[in-house]
Amino acid sequence: MQRADFLNAVFAIATTVSLDAPPSTKWKIVGGVKVPDTALAQGATAIASAAEPMAIFNHSLRTYLFAEIIAAAKKLPHDAELVYVASILHDTGLCAQYMSDSDPFEVDGANVAAQFLAKSNTSEDRVATVWDAIALHDNSGIASHKQAEVRLVNAGVGADFGGFGELIGHDQLAAVFAAAPRKDFIDVFLDAAAAVARKKPQSTAHSFVADVGYCKVRGFHLPSFCDEVKDDPYAGY
Repeated sequence: MQRADFLNAVFAIATTVSLDAPPSTKWKIVGGVKVPDTALAQGATAIASAAEPMAIFNHSLRTYLFAEIIAAAKKLPHDAELVYVASILHDTGLCAQYMSDSDPFEVDGANVAAQFLAKSNTSEDRVATVWDAIALHDNSGIASHKQAEVRLVNAGVGADFGGFGELIGHDQLAAVFAAAPRKDFIDVFLDAAAAVARKKPQSTAHSFVADVGYCKVRGFHLPSFCDEVKDDPYAGY
């Protein structure tokens, strides 16, 4: 299997219908893509830019830009404001400022977004969609069965790691990378994931962060599920 085929399988997307962005949404153009310029979008941007290294912030912006390109290619209606907020905040859980002691970094980021949206009087349904989009951004096995916004954030992340090449043109790639350069991204991203693996290894068992831990953190180890269940607590019943 080629790398692009693998990534397309990991970051999957289906084509069902959700809601368009509210008609009152204000827009700006970044990398040739319409970006919501609303109070929610500006607030989310401020949170991410204050906490994240530029390399990770740019990845978060590219996630949105790629998600929108994919949505257009697939003619997939969605709420672009929610996709933006989820995309721009999806890696805040990698930052020391928002890193909990035990939750997966995806949950930490989802909680950052939920708290921000709740303070902004966002409806519970919209908060839940953003929470899911961030918590599942690297889990297509579940994300691919969720709302369009959840699937698009998952797809945007995948595109920034090389997926969905058949849907993104060369000129679109050039425009996105000019708007949000990839300089130092892989090294900075892996170091941030390694910090999570080092601090709370048990939180990484479900995600790629475990792979980073094994590669970059000396002594990193996760217990085997088989070993964990070997001594059945109910064996006497």
